[in-house]
Amino acid sequence: MDFIQHTINWSRGEITEALINGIGGLVLVICGILFLKLGNTPNAKALVWPLIAVGLLLGIAGAYGVYSNKIRINEFEQQWNQNPKTFVEAEKKRVEGFDEIFKYSYPGAIILVIAGAILFFVFKGANGKAISLGLMLVGMAAYFIDFFASERAQIYYKEIIKEISKY
Repeated sequence: MDFIQHTINWSRGEITEALINGIGGLVLVICGILFLKLGNTPNAKALVWPLIAVGLLLGIAGAYGVYSNKIRINEFEQQWNQNPKTFVEAEKKRVEGFDEIFKYSYPGAIILVIAGAILFFVFKGANGKAISLGLMLVGMAAYFIDFFASERAQIYYKEIIKEISKY
């Protein structure tokens, strides 16, 4: 298999993850709308805007991920066809940059989940509790995204190293 197939597989994995996040975001927006229409308790009414906000965040991020990775596949193929060695070296640098992102995103997700959990017990009102649940949802979504992205990056990086060793 040519190295470019590994790149395309990596991009397709990113598209799948983005699609799942987008669908999850849509489900949260629908839940928020259902709480708006059908909720009759203070907690149900308070959850409307946090669910819609987190859902929109995930939905927009998911849609952008699908769109940008579909475009990237064509760009990757063009770069590969122009100069395979330069492409692989550029990919190595790009993937190594992911480690820097994960150093910040994992602790950021931990902070969001823990802060949300603490705030849930600190706030007495329904709005405060709903916002804290929204924070926890964002933190958990970040974990979900990074869990799979990190795994794909590690697998892809091994293929990059194999390819570089051929030169």
